[in-house]
Amino acid sequence: MTTSEPIRFTAELSLLDGPMFTHAIRIPPDIGELFRTAKGAIRVLCSIGRKDEFPCALNPRGDEYIIIVSKALIRQHKLAGLQNFEVSIRTDPDNGLLLPEEFQEVLDQDEWGKRLFEALLPGHKRGYIYYVRSAKSVDTRIKRAFEIVEKLKTTKR
Repeated sequence: MTTSEPIRFTAELSLLDGPMFTHAIRIPPDIGELFRTAKGAIRVLCSIGRKDEFPCALNPRGDEYIIIVSKALIRQHKLAGLQNFEVSIRTDPDNGLLLPEEFQEVLDQDEWGKRLFEALLPGHKRGYIYYVRSAKSVDTRIKRAFEIVEKLKTTKR
């Protein structure tokens, strides 16, 4: 099922057991099931407190669903110590693959780089997209986009 309209609910930050990730937003099971289409993580757009949406994954974990939350996101949204906060999620129509404008421009100017990028698996593409998107300045996003294209050209396959 695709849920194009945001579904809003109240959530809290939960500690996770495990070596890599420490915090998550637990999604009510009935809401998580609305997004279930297949096994594995589901790409969604999330908003906390009606702020800008960001792409993330709705991860099945046992009989529940979670969104893993980074320390940077906790700081950005001031979630530390909050008991409850408003969250909205909706299906990501781009499956987490919407290119930042700067990255798209670099790829449009380099046909070989664009072909190499398009040949990547979706998870690898998302990693590069996140790397570019996470830069604060336009100059850094452009620099990172060029770095990625050069890396793709020089990596042995």
